[in-house]
Amino acid sequence: MKLNTIFSDNMVFAENRPIRVFGTGRGCAKITFLGETVECKNDGDGAWLVTFGPKEAGGPYEMTAEIEGETKVFKNICIGIVCLVLGQSNAELKLCQTNTSKVLYRTNPKLRCYYVDRPWYGREELASEEGWLAAEKENVGLWSAIGYFAGTSLVTETDKAVGMIFCYQGASIIESWLGEFPVDGIVIPPEQLHPDHSYPDYTPFNRPGVIYNEMLKAFAPFGFNYVIWYQGESDTTGAEAKIYDRYVAALISGIKKLFDVPRFRTALVQIADFRGRDEWEPGWWTDIQAAQKRAADMDPDIELCICKDICEDDEIHPPTKIAIADRVAMKLLYGSKIIPN
Repeated sequence: MKLNTIFSDNMVFAENRPIRVFGTGRGCAKITFLGETVECKNDGDGAWLVTFGPKEAGGPYEMTAEIEGETKVFKNICIGIVCLVLGQSNAELKLCQTNTSKVLYRTNPKLRCYYVDRPWYGREELASEEGWLAAEKENVGLWSAIGYFAGTSLVTETDKAVGMIFCYQGASIIESWLGEFPVDGIVIPPEQLHPDHSYPDYTPFNRPGVIYNEMLKAFAPFGFNYVIWYQGESDTTGAEAKIYDRYVAALISGIKKLFDVPRFRTALVQIADFRGRDEWEPGWWTDIQAAQKRAADMDPDIELCICKDICEDDEIHPPTKIAIADRVAMKLLYGSKIIPN
């Protein structure tokens, strides 16, 4: 019987959400947090779960886990804002890969991150076994740039602890993030799909449901408050653009079901302009941008974050992420009624 690797020192639980502690294996578990103890007995080999009621932001706290006679004390736990950073390479782009001055690599004890492993790779520079990492100027260069800057803005704006869960894969197609497929009976002929769907190096993760099953499920049902979704470059064909908004709706529905979260706000980052796009897909890039806007228009909890006015257009990975990350954070906190594009 063991705990999920997402439970460690420095972890952040989502404010005003049920606090769920879980793992796998047979046996007995007793979890104590904020003066309350919850016990669980699991007679099978599958998943086990204990739940504490929602709490307001605060900390630092400690949590004690007694599992099969062994006791583990987790320290420096906070309750605050938890945000999932999901998507492909622009979500993944590391701070050290941008044009950010190292003067902005800062230690921030209220900002932490947790990295979700990609099982098709070996151990990476960030790994789930390290648990939650507090932001230190020595390690933030490996963080998602948009995640680091959005998290920094969330801390500054709220003065709460902020936990960013990094779950991304460069070149990933949206279908691999969906828990149920096909969606509404949609089937697109292979010749009408973006080449990333069939590129051999991407086969391990670019199949329907792979990322959903191998990465999202790996830390479900950990509680969270917000989602950043930054994806679309690998679905930029005319046929895909016609249905992309429906796929986004399926993505959000699947996350709600998997994590048992009835409602949350999502910042959907519209892909930036890219001058080189017309070399292989004339018109399709703007079609997917339009589909992303439709997705936001369909769901009042999705906030469209336009970045073509503040990001470079000469690279598919705009290296300036500060302004768009700040826009994302403000949209998450306040929505379009207060923070326009």
